[in-house]
Amino acid sequence: MIKCTLCYLESGSRYLMLLRNKKEGDINRGKWIGVGGKLEPGETPEQCALREIREETGMTVRDLTLRGVVTFLSDVWDGEVMYLYTARDFKGQLTECSEGELHWIDKQDVFDLPLWDGDRVFLKKLLTDAPYFEMTLEYRGDRLHKCVTDGQETELMDVYNEDGSPAGYVADRDFVHWRGLWHVTAHIWIVRYDSEGKPQLLLQLRAKTKRLYPGCYDISSAGHIAAGESMTVGALRELEEELGIPAQPDALELVGIRQCFYDDDIGEGYHDKEYCHVFLYRGKIEDKSLRLQPSEVDGVMWMDFSDLLGGVRHDTFRHCIELPELEMIAPLL
Repeated sequence: MIKCTLCYLESGSRYLMLLRNKKEGDINRGKWIGVGGKLEPGETPEQCALREIREETGMTVRDLTLRGVVTFLSDVWDGEVMYLYTARDFKGQLTECSEGELHWIDKQDVFDLPLWDGDRVFLKKLLTDAPYFEMTLEYRGDRLHKCVTDGQETELMDVYNEDGSPAGYVADRDFVHWRGLWHVTAHIWIVRYDSEGKPQLLLQLRAKTKRLYPGCYDISSAGHIAAGESMTVGALRELEEELGIPAQPDALELVGIRQCFYDDDIGEGYHDKEYCHVFLYRGKIEDKSLRLQPSEVDGVMWMDFSDLLGGVRHDTFRHCIELPELEMIAPLL
């Protein structure tokens, strides 16, 4: 494993960022990163960081803080172990860097720059003053494939533009909601018909431990689509995980796509912008065959569609179901 360092110098609300654009064949070419480099023989990570900062910026740092250790794995490049630092106390005159262009960038604007996908994960930790962490970022090509922080794997999602087109990068779930980025989800409504042919929908009771809407009745099954996952595969996965229903792709009927906004529903700077793909599932369901996912679902119940429509319209029961979505599926029931 190659050992290297990376440091972000802080000046008030700004980070010193380096646009790597001066060396041909640079693995980081076109990307914005901090300053740093590989350890020389006999160097400690701290000695390396101080030397690299001085060589690349002309600055002498007086308070280097180790924030975390990041391991990079790749199917293309050699693996690296990176010691990640920040520094707020430094002196000197900023000089020209042979690696690229140095710029002071507002911390909130850093995330809009061309970055490595994984950099957004650890930069959020730096910006929010997270404690020391250990992280493994696994890439396939230049795309982030897996992220594990302090032994916990992070859910990764593809990011989209407001017009629904792919933004071209992957981000972890917390970052997506923190920044209010567009992403895609699947909503699957399970329908059956009573003896008189009237439609009934299966509702799930969200687990009391859920961060959003605990103890509320919700869509039969719903969830985020993982990075690189097709919409159909993701929808089928959610059905299997949450309810134990092993469905086939042709059992799903796409009703349409909705833009959904949930802004600061729980405080804490939570912002949700979704392209919701709404499906109907008409497969035969035996209640006794359902296997509920304990971390997600506390229970289920069937409700006549007319009662559900009226209950949501007049808020007669505890739910987090949106009326426009019911009105969207109504013509197909």
